[in-house]
Amino acid sequence: MQIANVNMDENLGYLIGFIIGDGNLSKKYLIRACDADKDFMEKIFVQKFKAAFKIAPRIYFDRYNNSFVAYTYSEEAWKTLKRFGVLPGTKSRNVRILKSLKESKIRCSIVSGLFDAEGSVIQMIDNHHKNGYLRIQLKVHNRGLAKDIFDILNAEKIKARIYNYDKFSILQINGKQQCYNFNKTIGFKHPKKTKKLTTFLLTRYTGQGVHFCGKDNLLSRVSAGKPIST
Repeated sequence: MQIANVNMDENLGYLIGFIIGDGNLSKKYLIRACDADKDFMEKIFVQKFKAAFKIAPRIYFDRYNNSFVAYTYSEEAWKTLKRFGVLPGTKSRNVRILKSLKESKIRCSIVSGLFDAEGSVIQMIDNHHKNGYLRIQLKVHNRGLAKDIFDILNAEKIKARIYNYDKFSILQINGKQQCYNFNKTIGFKHPKKTKKLTTFLLTRYTGQGVHFCGKDNLLSRVSAGKPIST
């Protein structure tokens, strides 16, 4: 299928973010992305791909990784994604969000895709917050990409922190107000993450939640990280 003059829009921006996070461009113009939630892959990812490229990727279940994989072969779509910043092959340590993409809604759509792929929503408890507080967290294996995301969040007046380690970086958005700002400006498209964040935003904290040393809080299991921005 020929894809003539594919222009950047929010659907394509979202695909770029999600494929950077949980997908790849492979040989023979193969495009893949995966997630454990079949509904998300069918109703969000495939539909956005179809809107951007007029192609509906097929889906199969990968029993080894316990995930649903959307895939398609398309030279035009492959080259378009590459043109807008998705690197072929092993990309996680080198990929960046293109500085030439200056429009706010496009940059936010890329970040939305990244958070759907790699983000999590956590209710935290520590010694200073007995009733808990809300956190949105993202892990990437690329300091430059983490800084790109931070700069976009900052431009949208969403306060975040970056913690850099030897092999990965963590971005955190803490507190109900900042998470509300994220939800309003960028937001998740993933139904489970959307539901979890919305529930937390609408519920008064009761002190029941994930503790500071919980499984999802990666910072509790490493010691060399320092916040470079607040």
